[in-house]
Amino acid sequence: MNVTYNKVDDLNAVLSVSIEKADYADKVEKALKNYKKNANVPGFRKGFVPMGLVKKQYEKPLIYDEVNKLLQESVNKYLNDNKVETLGQPLPKEDKDFSWNNETLKFEFELGLAPEFEVNLSEVSVPYYKITVSDDEVEKYIDNFRLSYGKMSEAEEVGEGAYIKGVFYELDENGEETSAHYHANVFYKDLKDKKAFDGKKKGDKIEIAAQDIFEDQDRLAQTFGLEESEIADFNKKLVYKIQDIVSHQKAEINQELFDKVYGEGAVDSEEAFRAKVKEEAEKMYVAEADRVMLTNGLLNLVENKKFDLPKEFLIKWLQFSNPQADSAEKAEQMYENAERGMRFQLVEGRVANQYDVSVTREDVENQAIEAVKQQMKMYGAGLNFDDEMLKGIAQQSLQDENQYRQLADQVFAGKLIELFKQNAKLEEKEVSFEEFVEEVKAQNEKIK
Repeated sequence: MNVTYNKVDDLNAVLSVSIEKADYADKVEKALKNYKKNANVPGFRKGFVPMGLVKKQYEKPLIYDEVNKLLQESVNKYLNDNKVETLGQPLPKEDKDFSWNNETLKFEFELGLAPEFEVNLSEVSVPYYKITVSDDEVEKYIDNFRLSYGKMSEAEEVGEGAYIKGVFYELDENGEETSAHYHANVFYKDLKDKKAFDGKKKGDKIEIAAQDIFEDQDRLAQTFGLEESEIADFNKKLVYKIQDIVSHQKAEINQELFDKVYGEGAVDSEEAFRAKVKEEAEKMYVAEADRVMLTNGLLNLVENKKFDLPKEFLIKWLQFSNPQADSAEKAEQMYENAERGMRFQLVEGRVANQYDVSVTREDVENQAIEAVKQQMKMYGAGLNFDDEMLKGIAQQSLQDENQYRQLADQVFAGKLIELFKQNAKLEEKEVSFEEFVEEVKAQNEKIK
């Protein structure tokens, strides 16, 4: 087997792979013997089917499979070993003279190459938002703590502080219940249309449109198992059957609450408690401000760092690989829609490579432990878990591949944030949370 690389220009290359019969013959022969040994063919005893008959039925498919495995392995190995950065996937070139009967099988793949460019973070100027925490926001955080550490008891009807257990049923076009249902327990404070629930008792039914249930769209997605792209169009008419109502009595603002939230003796007065809550909220906002700063910094590089992309290759690759791009025009439109995001990812990757940013297993494990600590604290249980228990819960969460990837992304972003803080020029701006939200909206429009 032979692999050769021909660079056409800075953004395009052709990878040629030649496979000889000797490269796959032994594996094909072994597979044929196995088929012969185990094949059940009418008129022949098991194991005594003529090899000629076995070859006639199975040889070509086996050759096809083995050659494709060799192709995939050889192409990936060459690109990895030679550190060839590509965009999209290798695109097979059509060869009208190709025949599976040839002694030497020759394949060619078009490659779209990632552009070569350098970044200099010291040239980047980016706003850094310092978000002020208002007294009203402090009150909301304290209210959440009071709910988290409060007491639960059965209630007669739905009202302030209620925790409602029940089931949502979908309604058909005639307003009749269908079999489609979703078990959902909801906090009164999370409801959007609170009036629809006020005063309702155990066993009551509430007809409601899906978009009128929750203030937070993420809560809607969690309850009904929706992808982010599906949330806005989820307009089903539903009926909610109340199975149980629990009253959530808020904890008193006293030393017992202070100790539960921050540890025994850490805070000794309501004034100190409020100051601590404000401090913690500002820390949380720092994380949000960091994230926005990083995105703005990368956008700054995208806008000011000029480089070309293998546009023609990518359009051709989209048309080849995406069923929705069934014409050159549609493929080009898809490319135009994706180009900015592609440039953003290229810049992000180049920053990481140039400044040696990497994520280790230990990094991800530590991030998982911190995430568990925050979750436990939110639910009022953080102080009841020792380090070993927290580590055990964290390790369990890392067994989920998606969870691991999400935590690794958080670590990666954190390292990029520190990189920008150390190297870029940050222009501090003091804003309210509402002003910050508007900035985030504007930023999201830029990324689209």
